[in-house]
Amino acid sequence: MVFEGKVIKEESFDPFFKIEFSFITDSLSIKRGYATVKRQTPKPFITFDPKTEERLNDIDRERLEFELLNQVIDYILKNCANRSWRGNVILRTA
Repeated sequence: MVFEGKVIKEESFDPFFKIEFSFITDSLSIKRGYATVKRQTPKPFITFDPKTEERLNDIDRERLEFELLNQVIDYILKNCANRSWRGNVILRTA
């Protein structure tokens, strides 16, 4: 499995994050996909662009969602260092 992704800064404001990614497994190859992650409790909500949505199976979806959530956490933690306050920055999953 190969995953590369980046948060699109211009379109991402907490709790909404837009991510451009590529995701390659033995059974699936997505070279340029987009996902929107909404941080909410108890579980984050992830939506994919229609082209990606129709190609995902359940196992690949879980792997991809895990990687996307890691991208969001990394983005929040990197940008949180520049702020004077420390809030709840951990994504909670059920």
